[in-house]
Amino acid sequence: MIDAKRLRAHVEALTAHGPRFEDQPGVAAALRYITDELSGLGLPVRVERYGSELHEVNLVAEIQGGTSDDAVELCAHWDSVETTPGADDNASGVAGVLEAARALRDVELPARTIRFVLFGGEEKSFDGSRAHVAHITPQTEAIVFEMIGYTSPVQRFPEELAGFVDPPERGDFIAVVANEDSQGLLRRYATRLEVPAFPLVLPPLAAEVAMRSDHVPYWETGRRALLVTDTADYRNPQYHRPGDTADTLNYAFAAGVVAAAVRTITDRSA
Repeated sequence: MIDAKRLRAHVEALTAHGPRFEDQPGVAAALRYITDELSGLGLPVRVERYGSELHEVNLVAEIQGGTSDDAVELCAHWDSVETTPGADDNASGVAGVLEAARALRDVELPARTIRFVLFGGEEKSFDGSRAHVAHITPQTEAIVFEMIGYTSPVQRFPEELAGFVDPPERGDFIAVVANEDSQGLLRRYATRLEVPAFPLVLPPLAAEVAMRSDHVPYWETGRRALLVTDTADYRNPQYHRPGDTADTLNYAFAAGVVAAAVRTITDRSA
């Protein structure tokens, strides 16, 4: 269902022009690429501006569902920091959203709207996702891809989680992180994974350790959302560095992560 080769092709295209940061060439190139890919699937793309600069933009496409007030969003941030081509962070997540859109475009009218959202401004206080949640219904829930392509023989964990979890020693799993309100969504997604998973409902005392991506505005506004991540700098030594390149990623692993999201969205028993 999800093609690892196409995931790699997306990551290579998104990283080909360098960092996707502010006025650097990678920004315009990435926005064009994302728009062309979604439009090529027959999905009109809405430009959602949250500022006047070129990079202050979200790109949104959707498959209309049976109700207008209940949607599920599949999300990733397209921007990077200025020091990296950002293959894992977060071209991998964008590639996942694009391939999920390909897999979902021909579904029968879904029970709820399926929305694909590519955020700007994640690397700057989640500016894009903060603006986006102001325009969606309270019932909207989200699966947020934040670095989904790196595997490693070694794995570190935040010290804040010591005593709360028994962490794996190998970095060959995908972490699926929820707050207490999002536990049902976590169960639906985790049971559909065919790659090793580490599902975690964050204990309130350690919640701050995961407040680092675009799921945060959903949680802060009382919406259900999942953070789906390879754990970033707790695994990937090239996090925010020039070495975060397309050839370092495990695309078969990423394909399994994306396929589970597609199954979660389409399974009517969910």
